[in-house]
Amino acid sequence: MAVDHALDIKRTITGLALVAVLVFVLTVRGIPLLLFILLASALGLWEFYSLFWGRGRIRSRLCAIALGSGMLILSWCNRPQDALVCLGLGFVLAALSFLFRWDVVGEDTAFSPGGIFLAGLAYVPLLLLPATYLSTVQLVFVLAAVSLSDTAAYFVGTRYGHHKLWPRVSPKKSSEGAVGSLVACVVFCTIYGVAFGRGSWFSFALLGVAVNAFAQLGDLFESALKRSVDVKDSGTLLPGHGGLLDRADSLLFALPMVAVVDQWFNFFWALCKTSVVCPIFGRGAQAPWIDISRWLLRLLGGPLFHAIWWFSDQPDL
Repeated sequence: MAVDHALDIKRTITGLALVAVLVFVLTVRGIPLLLFILLASALGLWEFYSLFWGRGRIRSRLCAIALGSGMLILSWCNRPQDALVCLGLGFVLAALSFLFRWDVVGEDTAFSPGGIFLAGLAYVPLLLLPATYLSTVQLVFVLAAVSLSDTAAYFVGTRYGHHKLWPRVSPKKSSEGAVGSLVACVVFCTIYGVAFGRGSWFSFALLGVAVNAFAQLGDLFESALKRSVDVKDSGTLLPGHGGLLDRADSLLFALPMVAVVDQWFNFFWALCKTSVVCPIFGRGAQAPWIDISRWLLRLLGGPLFHAIWWFSDQPDL
């Protein structure tokens, strides 16, 4: 496979810029990290809906961004049950859209916009929820493992790839690149686990296999989405990479998997998990949560209630 050195340079520069931003927000944490997560969610949702809606349905996108931001903020403030309520509200909006469209448009297409709307909420902000409560050690683990997996797959595949991995889904991905991605991920996870984890090297090697499997599945899923709508990239935000989803597709699948597995098997020390409390009040400040919840409900409840009526009453949604 031919090597495009100009593309490699663009990818490297963009990657270094992203690393610099991530180092900053993970070092400072607090509000900068939350704002970064919210921005990533908003941009990811916009790109996802652009795949299916082009430049249309702006109101639906803004409504989804508001709901996704609400999910992430509530999870950040240690209110995951309320975050799921936002997802449920998204389903209500999709259902109302179907209800009011069903007797206006064809039955075969009535649910399509609502289904896409709900799929975006489940794909981007829902899968990003663990980023609001995982510790820095855990976030660095997932980000670095996924990034090394993607990098190894790209460079091994472009130089040594001769056998197609799944031509119908992603014609450029090779089996050699997939193997290189797996090896790089397992080696990194093993070393990182020995240095910062509490499990054995073998358990972290197995975790590396799982992380890589989910990362590659996430990459293939987004490739299938793009091929289903006949586009090459999800966007043009990141030179050399394409859109934000082109860079974060693997992370979106790997992040919740690591969060769930660590809840069961405690791969990392409990002392590292310090981000489940709101940075405004600091560790151990529990009483203000009631006030925060009430404030968020006042801030978001009214506009979201009116958004339900507005969303359901628009035939173009």
